[in-house]
Amino acid sequence: MDIIPHRLNEQIVINDIYTCYYFELSNRQHYTGESHDFWEIVYVDKGEVNANTESGYYRLNQGNILVHSPNEYHQLESTGNKAPNLFIVTFRCDNEAMRFFDEHKLFRIGQAEHAVLARLMKESLHSFGLNLFPITPQLDAPFASEQLFKIYLEQLLILIIRNERSDIPQPALLSTTRENQSEHLSKQIIEYLERNLSSKIKLDDLCGQFSISRTQINILFKRAVGIGIIAYLNQSKIEHAKKYIREETYNLTEVSNLLGYSSVHYLSRHFKKTVGMTPSEYARTIKARND
Repeated sequence: MDIIPHRLNEQIVINDIYTCYYFELSNRQHYTGESHDFWEIVYVDKGEVNANTESGYYRLNQGNILVHSPNEYHQLESTGNKAPNLFIVTFRCDNEAMRFFDEHKLFRIGQAEHAVLARLMKESLHSFGLNLFPITPQLDAPFASEQLFKIYLEQLLILIIRNERSDIPQPALLSTTRENQSEHLSKQIIEYLERNLSSKIKLDDLCGQFSISRTQINILFKRAVGIGIIAYLNQSKIEHAKKYIREETYNLTEVSNLLGYSSVHYLSRHFKKTVGMTPSEYARTIKARND
């Protein structure tokens, strides 16, 4: 018999993007309002930010996504408290399903959406770099990087709609015991690291704290988080340093003490190696954005 193909039904298709930004802002940042004839999503990766839009005034905290419809006026500003890190993508999508976002604007993402967002941000860096305008494809991008970016962005929007619509049954989350073990232990380790950033934490200390071998703790953590424990700890310290600098809460000596560095010199050296500029240079770039 003849085999009849089934044409897949795609309800959200994105082929054009305009901008892709990751902003690390001070706690005094204020944007000029704007509107444009394409969609925009704003994800708060860290901190908090206010958004003034035609549909209302919103306070966005870490883990929130705000969607702006085409031609909707919107304006962002820092709250004066926690310095925000924002991931912003603007794109064109003409599918009828996007009308959902004309009425539903603010969302708090769950674990599934967060995982997709992490892949989306990583792929945006591979595909275009960040904060480049106009969009500039990277010559050394991994195979099909732009296609993966498109897939992850579409997947994110689909998951948000699914989670908000009560008429769509939600499948149970299926996780293996091994995955649960990795995620549970990793969450405990991350909480412990956050509480003890001012201490000089060593891997052996963590092994003793959680009664697990060096090999096993590294395998489980990397399986859940994607990087090793010490790499995560160093990354976390730099992210906290950047936040303190943007918020102007402490001077550099106090920041180095809070993050367990023996001196400002070691903080500066680690900061420059990771960020590409010294803490003082980073502070000047933030100040220049505010002026």
